[in-house]
Amino acid sequence: MLVAALTANSFAQNHPATIYRNLHLYFTPGSSDSLLSGSFPVFENREAKTGRIINLHIVVLPALHPDSAGTPIFYFEGGPGVAATKDAGIFTDPSIPYHMYHDIVLIDIRGTGNSNPLNCAILQTKQGLKDQFTDMYPVRSVKACYDSLSKFADLTQYTTTHVVEDIEDIRKWLGYGKINICGLSYGTRVALVYMKKFPTAIESCILWSPLPTYARMPLYHARFAQNSLDKVFDDCAHDSACHYSFPNIKDEFDRLLKKGKRSPFVFENTDAGGKKESLSIPWHAFETKLRTLLYTPAGIRQIPYIIHQAYLANLLPFVEQFPKGVDTNNLIAEGLYLCITCSEDVPFIQPGEVDSLINGTFVGSYRIDQQTAACGQWARGKTPEDFFAPVVSNIPTLILSGEFDPITPTSMAKEIASHLPSATLVILPQMSHMFDGLSHTECFDDICLSFINNPHQPLDLNCIKSMQPDTYKTK
Repeated sequence: MLVAALTANSFAQNHPATIYRNLHLYFTPGSSDSLLSGSFPVFENREAKTGRIINLHIVVLPALHPDSAGTPIFYFEGGPGVAATKDAGIFTDPSIPYHMYHDIVLIDIRGTGNSNPLNCAILQTKQGLKDQFTDMYPVRSVKACYDSLSKFADLTQYTTTHVVEDIEDIRKWLGYGKINICGLSYGTRVALVYMKKFPTAIESCILWSPLPTYARMPLYHARFAQNSLDKVFDDCAHDSACHYSFPNIKDEFDRLLKKGKRSPFVFENTDAGGKKESLSIPWHAFETKLRTLLYTPAGIRQIPYIIHQAYLANLLPFVEQFPKGVDTNNLIAEGLYLCITCSEDVPFIQPGEVDSLINGTFVGSYRIDQQTAACGQWARGKTPEDFFAPVVSNIPTLILSGEFDPITPTSMAKEIASHLPSATLVILPQMSHMFDGLSHTECFDDICLSFINNPHQPLDLNCIKSMQPDTYKTK
């Protein structure tokens, strides 16, 4: 590819930013593309401006046509706790042409990736299937996690506000003027706070499955997940193959829920060595996995089959959703997740409002109970007085929301859009929180690129109808 043949010096001759003097050139494994990488030091305690330094890891994919490069794109990942630089390989894919005419800037925000990561093995490692069905946040494990991370991090300093201030410093250091910002899930909270604090730095903004500062995670998780599951049942009823295979799926699920809440399910497992063991699967483990499957169209298309088989006392399709051996999941840095939610979300949940939101849901109060208990063992960072006020801005903004989303539903996207006069809200009928499992996902990228290249031009959305899920799993 074009960039692979260039040197850092030739980059600098064709680009107005100081980026090529501050970063070094390297090649991604398995790709002919070359990238720029480096680190930027910030004080962990930004207010004190003394003490521990965090070196924030940065990867930049230079525009393949630097002579005609447009405004760079800063991409913010979700979680909170997912490292953005892990997506470098995605953006070098020639079928995803964002960096044809735009630099792509990926930053591991503080607490993620290679930026003083707040990973906790005790929470993120499962020794086997039995461990997969334990509580999300055992109090002793959370305390051990907190103690281990506190040896090298002040956990009150890992907040969205500090994340945004870090990013703004990096923008200036790289020599960029205005930028386009794009966030996914928690990354949209970062984007919205950026819009509020540094509006003159932004040319346009994309919010994908948006999460505002006032979401108070996980207050609405149960209600939103129930709404999403109800949509799946309704969709199944109107799908000939699904309805034929599972004509009573909602009734079966209601019976399964009552049974699971009375006592744990039991699964007779045989491990790789031929050893047999009885596994106890509490309802919280069952509902948590169902809620996770709701995040993608690919997961959704398995749900009726899993429910039906569990109703018939066959738990194997459910158990097969989990890794069999030792599993260390470092996708989300749990320490950062707790830093953010224990500062910006959980403390603002009022006990009196919980009951009405969990009544009649398959999730119930489990997630709220788990995170509330975990935050009781965690430090709380500061939130500015205006942090929870909706962002009001005339910055051109594209909001993308999935009809089946179980955590940031279209109702939330509409509410965010109501405060952004220059926003374009696009609802994708078959998308959930993510689009994994849909056909023609290039449509999504085409819409985003069209918006970035001309945020004031009406969008051609005709391709959305081509984004269709696979058939429901029936056997």
